[in-house]
Amino acid sequence: MISDGQFAADLFCNVKFLRISCYFDVSAIFPISFLRRFYNLEGLDVVFCNFKELASFESEVHEDKYMSITTPKIKKLKLDLVNNIRHLWKLDSPLDHICASLECLELWQCNNLINLGLDLSFFETLTTLDVWKCNGMSELITSFKVQSLVCLVTMRIRECEMMREVVASDEGETSYEIVFRALKHLELHCLQRLVSFCLGNYTLRFPSLEQVTLSQCPRMKNFYQGVLSTPQLHKVQLTATDFRGRWAGDLNATVEQLYKEQVGYRGLKNLKLSDFPELINIWSRNPQEMLDFTTLKFLEVCDSNNLRYIFNLSMVFRLGQLRQMEIKRCNNLEQVIKEEDSITMVEEAITDNSKIINIFPRLQSITVESCPDITSFYLGSKGLECPSLLEIKIANCSNMTTLISTFSRDEDKESIIGDEVDNVSTFFSNKVSFSFNKSSFIHLSHG
Repeated sequence: MISDGQFAADLFCNVKFLRISCYFDVSAIFPISFLRRFYNLEGLDVVFCNFKELASFESEVHEDKYMSITTPKIKKLKLDLVNNIRHLWKLDSPLDHICASLECLELWQCNNLINLGLDLSFFETLTTLDVWKCNGMSELITSFKVQSLVCLVTMRIRECEMMREVVASDEGETSYEIVFRALKHLELHCLQRLVSFCLGNYTLRFPSLEQVTLSQCPRMKNFYQGVLSTPQLHKVQLTATDFRGRWAGDLNATVEQLYKEQVGYRGLKNLKLSDFPELINIWSRNPQEMLDFTTLKFLEVCDSNNLRYIFNLSMVFRLGQLRQMEIKRCNNLEQVIKEEDSITMVEEAITDNSKIINIFPRLQSITVESCPDITSFYLGSKGLECPSLLEIKIANCSNMTTLISTFSRDEDKESIIGDEVDNVSTFFSNKVSFSFNKSSFIHLSHG
């Protein structure tokens, strides 16, 4: 770390932006005193560092009056991949002075960050708050602290896996009014556990709110169940470019309608099906009812006893982006892909009179574990080809005697499968090819 006395006091006085990155010593202390050399600093980025805190939580006294005078007051702070940090800082720490005029706060990929928390004075000047991939957050801020966000104009919360509500209740408080006076733009994106903006008993008022963008929040049944006022809002956008938007008379009614239509599942890239019991019920009844999953890249199906198969054959044509599939502990599962009684749609998809169907064009990995009733990945009259497949792992599936009923491999591809499997030939026959490359392998275990 740079020593404080290493440079002349005025060497950095004209620097407007500072980036601290790639410092991995977990015992390191954030160089708070060194920042006083940057008299006119306006922007500070802390990226890919192991700092546990940006300033000590113990009450600290400035070294001297000179430090208070020369310490900069930044307007923008960004923390990106600062994974060890749990809280930002406490009132009366040196950073409290540095961020006294903070306007923009970006918190990206800080997975141990619990919430904004603590007594942060900069809330009163903050106009933009952007939170992305902070997977340790179950809420953003408590209801008492939110009263300080008097200047907040834009709030974006995206891809936070554990986020259940944005505003959480403070313990022991009575109901009161919460007003976001200046908030105009609100974006909630890919928050798979979010059930409501707030679960407390308050009156929520958004007198300036003009734009709400809501996407990939499949559990959000309503925006807020209590008293809600949004006089300037007349639509909910599904994307930033969805200028027409949706509107059912008010914000709550619109969110409820989107939930009933299962719009929140559109555009999902990662789906853990076990997290959505209501979705499993639909899936087990008829996978054809499922909405557009053309963007899905990762699918995990675990601990389900309701599914006898995952896909029917016609459904797989909509999964062109799927890269990874994991199926574990599904006791009644018999096949992964089932061929329908009528395969007209499948036959129409084959344009070259071939009996081989190219499915999952980007699928690279298949894992099937601890599914005692499964007998095959696919049994059907058509052959399947997965041109990008790199890895197949089958473990603890004692009744699985056939992976694919129709499968062919060239002699040079057979050598890639590996010496650990003695009965590979029983898993494949002679019609379809998985296009293995040189890094491909298959692991079969019935332990």
